[in-house]
Amino acid sequence: MTLFLDSWYTIGKLHLFCEDYVCQGVAPFPHIILADGCSASPDSDLGARLLVLNARRLLPQFASGAVEETERIVQHGRLGRRIIRRAARQARDLGLDEGVLDATLLIAWCDGDAVHVHLYGDGCIATRSVTGAVAPYYLSYLLDAERGALYREAIGDAHQGQHISYLHEEGATTRLEPFDTPTVFSFSLAMFPTVAVSTDGLQSFMNADTGERVDPLEVAERLLDFPNLDAGFVKRQTHEVLAKYGRQRVVNLDDLGWGAFVGVDDPFV
Repeated sequence: MTLFLDSWYTIGKLHLFCEDYVCQGVAPFPHIILADGCSASPDSDLGARLLVLNARRLLPQFASGAVEETERIVQHGRLGRRIIRRAARQARDLGLDEGVLDATLLIAWCDGDAVHVHLYGDGCIATRSVTGAVAPYYLSYLLDAERGALYREAIGDAHQGQHISYLHEEGATTRLEPFDTPTVFSFSLAMFPTVAVSTDGLQSFMNADTGERVDPLEVAERLLDFPNLDAGFVKRQTHEVLAKYGRQRVVNLDDLGWGAFVGVDDPFV
């Protein structure tokens, strides 16, 4: 199987500047990492970049020791803590408040057989048949016990602070998890040859005339309908889908950052 990957990010209509950030690479293994800065926190666009770049630096060491699912779940929190602590030191060196790190983080990497996804906060995962989303919990809350306590108070029942939804053609299902439960998914490329990851901007599409929200499943299906897998295929598809939606007066209110892994048995077919 040959694996293709690409990613892109773009600004939302309600933002003056983009607070999403995405990076991708193939060494030492294929990966896509994205973050979504909190609009209410000044300079969170910088924080999103710090989180993504630190995750890229630390991921190889983590992945080499996380072969089994149980290991990935155990290491999930440890990886998040290392990322946020490194980013916090860098923010302080720049004279910035740690609040710039109020950003969600999604790390996806491929071991050759499966795509593994780690979510820290909200985001979306899409295959040809499933879309999932989780409620936001910023890694920066680990830096301040008072802010962490306020978050737990705000969500009410901490044992149901995380909503994980599955959207499919037959309907939707939701399960509740404690807010700090490791959010880890794995998708076999043999079963899911296309796996995409996205910030929650996927859920922000709206018709400007009617005010009606567009089903994120519809948006995901359009984005994943790649005409080819030539270099920059996610970027081109993003521009094409946004242009078609624009002619229908449909816009993405929030920034959109996303990327896709596509496994092909015969790349020349």
